[in-house]
Amino acid sequence: MRIAHLIPQFYPYIGGAEICVHNICNTLGASGHEAFVITTTPPPSEALAVNYNIIRISSKTGGLFRRFPKAGKLYLQFKLSQLQKKYKFDLWQVTMGFPLGAYAVDFFKKNKIPCILRCCGEDIQKFPEISYGYRLNSDIDALVTAKYPLYDGLVALTPSVKEEYMKIGIPKSKIKIIPNGVNNLKFKEARSNSVIKENIRKELGVNDGQLLILTVGRYHPKKGFDLIPSIAAKLKEKGLDFVWVIAGKKSSEICAKFPECKNLNIKAVEKFAGNSEDKFNLPSPGLINLYCSADIFVLPTLIETFGMVLVEAMAAGLPIVTTDAEGVKDVIEHGVNGLKAPSGNIEKISGIISELIADKELKNRLSNDALLTAENTYDWKTVTDKYIGFYREIIDKKKV
Repeated sequence: MRIAHLIPQFYPYIGGAEICVHNICNTLGASGHEAFVITTTPPPSEALAVNYNIIRISSKTGGLFRRFPKAGKLYLQFKLSQLQKKYKFDLWQVTMGFPLGAYAVDFFKKNKIPCILRCCGEDIQKFPEISYGYRLNSDIDALVTAKYPLYDGLVALTPSVKEEYMKIGIPKSKIKIIPNGVNNLKFKEARSNSVIKENIRKELGVNDGQLLILTVGRYHPKKGFDLIPSIAAKLKEKGLDFVWVIAGKKSSEICAKFPECKNLNIKAVEKFAGNSEDKFNLPSPGLINLYCSADIFVLPTLIETFGMVLVEAMAAGLPIVTTDAEGVKDVIEHGVNGLKAPSGNIEKISGIISELIADKELKNRLSNDALLTAENTYDWKTVTDKYIGFYREIIDKKKV
């Protein structure tokens, strides 16, 4: 197969969507197929050694979509036409529904080219309480509702995303649930290194007998991180002794916003040791070591598309406390590979954390089941095999 992946941002920008596309394309290349990443991100100063091709179209495309949507659509379809004529792709996958997905699909349909869409979050989900989601704009919602159903297939990260697709008229027969993946081997190696774990805990000021509670993610309203000081205060009232580390971009803003973080032993970590040889080696070795040094993982989120950090925490063997928010409820099964509290409920979240800390048997069982879930369901090899199977299914249907 010769597969094209259209994505607005790619290396040197690296996030969850980019890592997913990278792993799929690398696996395709290693399996004897041809994969191409087509992006509007300008080229980096250094080359990237991968098993696929990267084609960069004008970085001005995004600006055209914002200011002159019709001109942006014409330019995009012109570039897609050039690439299709040159490479004769068997299938296109678009990652990010708006604007790329919405504006590219007419070209695919006109030319009868098999096409798949994978939405990433705000291009399909809506959460008015925190002004989250492109579809809160009625014009964008109308465009999305008209264009997404035209795709031959759609990838949903979770059943919650599948439900959102179906709400805009996409038949469930077109939808395939394929989650993100994780490199279990890297976590396994880190879990067995007790020296690194001891050093990290000392560096963070975690004393003997103290718990290390970990939260990972960028500081964003949807993550519910502003609830952490109040949850920590409840735990302190119960006499629990811990250090709570929030790791991710802009996490230091939480401590600046809530001065009480210092007295509550809440600390922010924004930078981790990377690996210059593997640009897509995320989470970084430093963050993997941090995961494997913690005792409990807590994510008080309000909404997720998937919640990749939950899978990473499972790969680290951490017992998890999170919420019943959209995108999370499908990843965590309460009492099996984690515990869930009502989203936004400080009392309930703190109560479940306390329950987990007091029950060592429960803690060990959740840890073991989390590891099994990561290994059996979310390993990258399993995930990419599902994508390859879906490509073949869509291509074969188009031939009939």
